[in-house]
Amino acid sequence: MKLSEIADISTGYSFRSKIKEDPAGDTKVIQMSDVDKYRGVIKHQLISISGFDPRSDRYFLDPGDVIMTSKGYNIDAYTVPAGLGKVVAVNSFLVMKVKTSKVEPEYLAWFLNSKRTQHFFKAVAAGTNIPNLSKRAVEGMEITFPPLEQQYQIIDLDHLKREEVFLHQELASKKEQLIDTLLQKQVDKWNKQ
Repeated sequence: MKLSEIADISTGYSFRSKIKEDPAGDTKVIQMSDVDKYRGVIKHQLISISGFDPRSDRYFLDPGDVIMTSKGYNIDAYTVPAGLGKVVAVNSFLVMKVKTSKVEPEYLAWFLNSKRTQHFFKAVAAGTNIPNLSKRAVEGMEITFPPLEQQYQIIDLDHLKREEVFLHQELASKKEQLIDTLLQKQVDKWNKQ
C-alpha cells in the first residue's frame, strides 16, 4: 500500500521571517533543534509564539501526527506527543496525518526510521549539497504493516531500544565529564607542588 493511501502528507509551515519567541504565546513551534533521534520531540525546548494565524488549519498538529525531517543527512520521523496544545512544525518537516485505523502512528514512525526505509530515502533524496526528500517521493513509497497487535509489539520494543541507547549516551557523557574533572584536578595538584 502506498503511504499516500495511509496518511495525508503535507509540509510544515513556512515562516517568512525569523520566528520570534513569546513566552506568553499560545502556539508552540517544532523546529529541527527540538527533535532527537532517541528522545523524539523534546517538549521543554519548544518555543511559543503569539499571533500565529496560518492560511489553513492543516498546519496545526494533533497528538499522534508523524513529522519527518525532509532536509539534511538525517531523515528521521517522530510522533507528535500529547499535551502540547496548539503546535505547528516548520517547513523542514513533512507532516503525516494517519487516516486509517489499520496503522498506528508510532508504527509508521518506526517504519520510516527503519534501516530499509532509510536506505530508500537516501537513494531518492535530491540535492547536491544538502539532500532534500520530496513529498512526492514519500507519497509513492510502499509501506507494509502487520496486524495492530504486532504493531504494538514493534512500538514497545522500539521504545525500549531508543530509551536504552539514550541512557547509554547519557552514561558515556557523564563518564567523560567525571574523567575530565579528575584529570584536571590531578594536573592542578601536580602544578601546586
